[in-house]
Amino acid sequence: MEAVVGVLTFIAIALGALTGLWLARHLPKAHLSSESRTAVSVSMAVVGTLAALVMSLLISSASSSFNAKTDALHRLAVDIIRLDRALRQYGPDAEDLRELLRSYAQTKADELSDEGDPSSLDPRSLTQFEALARRVLDLQPGDNHQRQAQAQAFKVLDSIADARWLLIEKANTSLPTSFVILLIFWLTLLFGSFGLFAPGNATVIIVLQLCALAISGGVFMVLELETATKGLVRVSTDPIFNAIREITVTR
Repeated sequence: MEAVVGVLTFIAIALGALTGLWLARHLPKAHLSSESRTAVSVSMAVVGTLAALVMSLLISSASSSFNAKTDALHRLAVDIIRLDRALRQYGPDAEDLRELLRSYAQTKADELSDEGDPSSLDPRSLTQFEALARRVLDLQPGDNHQRQAQAQAFKVLDSIADARWLLIEKANTSLPTSFVILLIFWLTLLFGSFGLFAPGNATVIIVLQLCALAISGGVFMVLELETATKGLVRVSTDPIFNAIREITVTR
């Protein structure tokens, strides 16, 4: 979807520039006078400013969403290690829970590595997490040390649940479609005005097309940042796999 929007953005902006060049050859000379150029330039300066503001807003929103997903993933990985340490401190009675935790971590890593829908709960990881929480609740601590370890495990389980829901909620966020459409419309008008008063030689045409490609690439990258759990620009799942290796080594 992001690639389609990027291509459509390039086509719209490129056609706007070419339309401006075409109109420059067919409009009466009076329409291309210096007064007309000044009026169009001033008007397009306002449109260009609005386009720059909206583009910066989209970039800021996409960057914030990407960073939030990255932070949630790092938090999930750290909490998996913390939970394993708490269960290890509990003693041999929690060894089977550590195995269940490793299985959950592997399932979650595979889930995040897939190209599926990140906005829905994977039944496998959800079932494993709920089973792990129940097993921790069913532990019968025999001394203060085990009670403290169980309490720490409860605390980390809550943190893992929060990180899971944060990843899901952030996957549901998306850039306002109306903003994207409006931005493309403004950029098309802007490049149309560039072509209207530019000489229709090969250099100008190539430069306008390259600029259209650059801007459409920027729109594509913004959309990729917003959907950071799939596509070309993705949140790295290395922290989860590192956590799996860490809890496997400390068996």
